[in-house]
Amino acid sequence: MVTVTAVRAVLLSHEYEASPRLAWVGGHIDTWDAALVEVTCSDGTRGIGEVAQGIMGAVAVPGIVDALVPMVVGLDAERPLESVASVRDRTLFWARGGITSGVIAAVEQALWDAAGIREGRPVHDLLGGAQRSEIELYASGGLGTTTDEIVAWARAQEDAGLATVKFRAMRSAARTIELLHEVTAALRPGTRFVIDAVQGCASRPWSWDDAVAVGQVAGDLGARWYEEPCRADDVAGYAHVRALVDVPVSGVESFTTVDDFERLFDHDGVDIAQPDAAMVGGPSQLQRVATSATSRGLATVPHVWGTGVTLMANLHTAFATPGMDLVELCTIPNPLREDLLVEPFTHAGSRVPLPRGPGLGVALTPEIEARYPFRPGRGHVIA
Repeated sequence: MVTVTAVRAVLLSHEYEASPRLAWVGGHIDTWDAALVEVTCSDGTRGIGEVAQGIMGAVAVPGIVDALVPMVVGLDAERPLESVASVRDRTLFWARGGITSGVIAAVEQALWDAAGIREGRPVHDLLGGAQRSEIELYASGGLGTTTDEIVAWARAQEDAGLATVKFRAMRSAARTIELLHEVTAALRPGTRFVIDAVQGCASRPWSWDDAVAVGQVAGDLGARWYEEPCRADDVAGYAHVRALVDVPVSGVESFTTVDDFERLFDHDGVDIAQPDAAMVGGPSQLQRVATSATSRGLATVPHVWGTGVTLMANLHTAFATPGMDLVELCTIPNPLREDLLVEPFTHAGSRVPLPRGPGLGVALTPEIEARYPFRPGRGHVIA
């Protein structure tokens, strides 16, 4: 039996230039932080996973990893599903949700990655086999504090062949409605759009009436969907908005358990679920959410906002799971997305082909660790 012999946290940062700062009305990004988890197995194979919450809470991850070491070292590395389920069972008193769920998600990703490398098979093959040969991508970014900045970003995505663009709301509902008209008027014929209200909007959520007003305009303008119109834990608000707008409502990327999504589904809060394999507990939990959503006639579009590890973990899971035909592609410049990939990430227009290499297709090297030293106290800042 191949077992886990070591597990460690690896924190990285890509530092952006001080000017121009990556900014939007809800905050700014000084560094792109990443919290990775590496497992080493008794046969010498290593696997990598990512904690999605690491972009804002990376400093919390090493302590959680240390707390999990007694439960992770010695796990059967050839049985990732059962092994990580045992970790969840043994941490029910303190690790049900939140960033601990993201750390366990990273352990699971790393075990699947190591298993795929050991067997010479892509992770999607281990997760049940490919359900499709390609998946649609949509462009996600749309940061900026002015219409011109957001339009310039959208045009760059159109030039790259991406047929759907997602941009962020402004602080007020009234200004967001203006933005919707301004940006959609500038899009090329055939380009679809998504408006992300970012918990409507970030640290100071709108009223339900304002969230409905934005959604009604988004629907009138033909939005593909309306994302996170309410605070993440405001399930009643989601149900209220969804009942009053003529546009699909989506959420909630920051949910960290399957139960979170089940409660949202039970209250008819969304048309589209947006779990993240690096946030909700791992690929197996993302598959559980998608299966539940499909059984209720809902779609699943994974959230992806991290390094190449998060991108590939979600892609492999989506390829292996019915009901996931569309995946987010963050297009904000971020070398931690590209440099952690074994092969360059390529797409033809809005389509990405099935990955063929072993594991997740990611690699962490000493050179990468040296190139991107962690810079605490910065990262994604919500104002």
